[in-house]
Amino acid sequence: MDYLIAALADPRLRLFAASSLGEIRAHAAVPALVRNLNVKNDPVRNAAVKALGRIGDPSAIPSLVDVACTDEAAGVRTTAIDALATLGAPEGVQLMARLALEPAAVLAGTTRFFEGPVVRWIRRSHLRFVQTWAARRLRQLHLVEALPLLEPLPSSLRLLQRLRLRRTIRVLRAR
Repeated sequence: MDYLIAALADPRLRLFAASSLGEIRAHAAVPALVRNLNVKNDPVRNAAVKALGRIGDPSAIPSLVDVACTDEAAGVRTTAIDALATLGAPEGVQLMARLALEPAAVLAGTTRFFEGPVVRWIRRSHLRFVQTWAARRLRQLHLVEALPLLEPLPSSLRLLQRLRLRRTIRVLRAR
């Protein structure tokens, strides 16, 4: 495990090391993974966020909140929100509910979706996808804490999205 933590300092090995450390849930790697949240490479930051979410160490929550609110890549932000919600952090639940209602507001200030070979720029279809994904994740994670944020459904939502959110509310109430 120590060699994987050391590999987080090597730009060529960071992605692999972060993914591997998350898979083995290496609590000792949390400080090094938090440092990797500041690198310029979107896939590496995303892998570090996923690893921190899988490890589940509460000491990483403030760093994940920072990424979820300020990262310039929308894909990394949504991954951080998912990690926070998975950890049960109140900030993650709130941000996930806001993504389901108004993803453009949560992702305001992002300059790209993800720095990768296929998806780079944020399009309306990405926002609709994120909105649908967030509603599904609320159901999957059984985040009943999100109910007060979801129940006053805004009339500005498209019909299909309003129906999805009503389903999410119904599923969450049933638990």
